[in-house]
Amino acid sequence: MLPDMDSTFRVFAAHWRTVDQDWTYPQHTHPMFEVNLVLAGTQEMVVNRKTYIQKPGDILLLNPGDIHESKVVGGEDMAYYCLHFDVDERAFRELLCRNSICYQPADCNLTHAVRPALDKLITLTLEETSVRVESRMRALSTLFELFAAISDHLSKQESNSKSTAHMSQIASDIAARLECTVNETADTSLGRSDFDSVASIAKEMGYSMSSVNRMFNHVFGMSPRQYLSTLMLKKAKLLLMEPELTIESISVKLGYKDIAHFSRQFKRWTGESPGKFRDRFYK
Repeated sequence: MLPDMDSTFRVFAAHWRTVDQDWTYPQHTHPMFEVNLVLAGTQEMVVNRKTYIQKPGDILLLNPGDIHESKVVGGEDMAYYCLHFDVDERAFRELLCRNSICYQPADCNLTHAVRPALDKLITLTLEETSVRVESRMRALSTLFELFAAISDHLSKQESNSKSTAHMSQIASDIAARLECTVNETADTSLGRSDFDSVASIAKEMGYSMSSVNRMFNHVFGMSPRQYLSTLMLKKAKLLLMEPELTIESISVKLGYKDIAHFSRQFKRWTGESPGKFRDRFYK
């Protein structure tokens, strides 16, 4: 029997590009994971003050918050494929954030495992047929192939120290409590004041907020409050896809004091109102 599954992921700015020998990209950071594959030429990328030289076939796996910049070296044009994504699947996210080896050369096991999926994604990107349902489904299928390959490889190479394993367990416990809190809130329509906050969870577990934030950020690449927001958004979207529920009743289920407060928060998260989101499924 397959386990129950309730996960969301987002893909941003997946693109294939050829740049000239003078191309540079300034130092920046973002809250997403990134897969960066060089297809031709040579790229120099500095990640968290460490320099990597990427030849064709070499991959860099970046975590949220990694400070990075890049430029072309070698006196010739460079082609690359770049994919940004975010995922709330707790075990997979933890694997990604625990990975400390961002540089994956063309001849390593991880690169061999993920390259077939990346090649499919490059082909789909170049076709530019994402508006067609069948193309979108093929892209989704290929993305899951990529995630499965990354997960399989990182699981096999894991060799955590006891202290790291302990930190991971604490962060996972906090994440599990936050998930239970969101689900219980939606099931019982608790008021926002009754919502089991990150602070109360930290207190129950005997840790300061600074310790909880540090451990959680290390394991999941985001703060507990950011993780809570992703859970709330996911639950809100799932409830909005139930046509028998009014937006007002959903706002109550999620613990908001009124529908206006919920609508403002949902728009802050997504850039659109709850009603507009629902209209995409039920017109």
